[in-house]
Amino acid sequence: MKKRLYLKQIVKNNGGFTLIEMIIVIVILSVMSLLVVPRLSNFFGNKRENFIILTSMIAKTFDDSFINDRINFFSIHLFEPGMEVSDSEDERSSRNNGISVMTLDDNGNFVDSDNKLMKYRQFPDSFRLEEVVLSSGERIGIGTVMVPYYPQGYSDNVILHILTDDEDQWSVRFYKFQKDASIFHDYINFDEL
Repeated sequence: MKKRLYLKQIVKNNGGFTLIEMIIVIVILSVMSLLVVPRLSNFFGNKRENFIILTSMIAKTFDDSFINDRINFFSIHLFEPGMEVSDSEDERSSRNNGISVMTLDDNGNFVDSDNKLMKYRQFPDSFRLEEVVLSSGERIGIGTVMVPYYPQGYSDNVILHILTDDEDQWSVRFYKFQKDASIFHDYINFDEL
């Protein structure tokens, strides 16, 4: 009984935090959030944003081929550029570390897609498109790799290896009959699936 009275007296006499104490706590939390949150959002945001752009463009290429009844070529411009074409003034031959979608014009020449969402996008050096692994096992590490998307609703099986922040290895897996790609941490190959 005495314990209950003692606890009631403590609770009754406790006035809570003072205004000064509350202001100090709010200031400390504000300063901490100003220092920490931007760094976390930059660390997670850029990598995530680049993966979203990549996978969204893959899905859009799949849909565009099916809806418009045409072959689209999802072009992966690897970090290491290929040999430049000397007789061409085309800026597409000098692209690197990015993605774009190309189609064939009436003369059989490759042209950039007229869809704004499928235009050339270059990634920062912290998001390096390192290598493409084809379903045959062939590895391509320089130049541009074109993955065809057919109007019947399929493409080729491909794995794209990406190096982020010079240390984290990632793989993006393109599926033959699916428009959505999968992302794996670490480099994978077809024989590991």
